[in-house]
Amino acid sequence: MHDTWSGHEMWVYECLACMTTWDEQFEVRHYDDGHGGEAAVYERGGQRCTTPWTDHVCPNCQSQNIKVFSKPLGRHAEVPKARANGDVAMVFHLRRLHAW
Repeated sequence: MHDTWSGHEMWVYECLACMTTWDEQFEVRHYDDGHGGEAAVYERGGQRCTTPWTDHVCPNCQSQNIKVFSKPLGRHAEVPKARANGDVAMVFHLRRLHAW
């Protein structure tokens, strides 16, 4: 059986000629071929399209000199603060006992 999963990706574009920025949302479908390979298909507005990092033109100046980077969706949790030395000592103790 072949696995298929999909998700939404947000990509941010910046024109290096006129410094215009914009973002676009894509739906990406991942297909597993059952032999360790994977394929991804991108859709925008319900239509298949090229990958988000190729063939883009600035809507302001029509330049093709575009910088592309992905943007995480939603807010991410803050990085937790470091734990006290007692917790680190317990981890090393558990590792010596092969319990973790």
